[in-house]
Amino acid sequence: MTLSLRQLEAFIAVCEEGSFSKAASRVNISQSGLSVLIRQLESGLGVRLFDRSTRHVLQTRAGQEFRAPCLRLLADLSRAVGNIKALEARQRGHVVVAAPPLLAARLLVSMAQVFRADYPDITVGLLDIPADAILQGVRAGTIDIGFGAFAGDRSEFLIEPLVRGPLMALLPKTHALASQSSISLEQIATAGLVILARGNPFRADLDRAFARMGIEPVVNLEVTQLSTVISLVESGFGAAIMPPYAALLSTHPNTLVRPISEPTLVSEIVMISDALRAPSEASRAFREIAQKKVSETAGKVQTF
Repeated sequence: MTLSLRQLEAFIAVCEEGSFSKAASRVNISQSGLSVLIRQLESGLGVRLFDRSTRHVLQTRAGQEFRAPCLRLLADLSRAVGNIKALEARQRGHVVVAAPPLLAARLLVSMAQVFRADYPDITVGLLDIPADAILQGVRAGTIDIGFGAFAGDRSEFLIEPLVRGPLMALLPKTHALASQSSISLEQIATAGLVILARGNPFRADLDRAFARMGIEPVVNLEVTQLSTVISLVESGFGAAIMPPYAALLSTHPNTLVRPISEPTLVSEIVMISDALRAPSEASRAFREIAQKKVSETAGKVQTF
């Protein structure tokens, strides 16, 4: 018995349209051609699938039994074809991803390494730029995926969470608070901070938290890059308050990380893209790599 895809498509079209003429139009064939396909299918199966009259086309009992497995077969075949086309599409292309400098250096680069190994013919553009510039690039269509903690209204974007957890304290191992398993916001704020300068969105969030609690932070140094904050802590210039991906970063032997409690301030790192623009297969592939890469190390971050 030999069945053809065209015969199965014709059969389903007649079942759903209830008319040979409508079914023929649907599958783009003449009515006589459709009738030939149905007769060939019935001959191959050895059963009659339809009762025909001048007014009606009704499925026989055999037709009713055959319809469900036929639909499953066509759906499975459609998915298989789609998967093959997607696989082929992922063999070439271009994707542009962006993150703030520290996140780009410590996490995005490792994602790109895995991606390049899995998809060597897809080119990757890496941008280490501030959060505001990432949002502008996604809006303009020059960036496919952005990574970071983005403040403000994000309703125009597609948001995919990566890491959600508490703010962290980064301390020299010789710091007076180093022996504590967790540290309050007031303790870390008044211990002498190395902190991002005003105007940075993360600094603005911290200042709002300080104001709510009536805390006057003690600031040792202000700098513009989180990587510089880390270097200064490693050199013993003070302690720092870090975003939740701090635990994903390789830590210097002279420093340690502790969760901040009382209160626990929760923040998140997300992937962000244009909600109105369909992602390319290259972009989909990078998203999958990013989720996998983070899941491998996210156990280091307390989640809620």
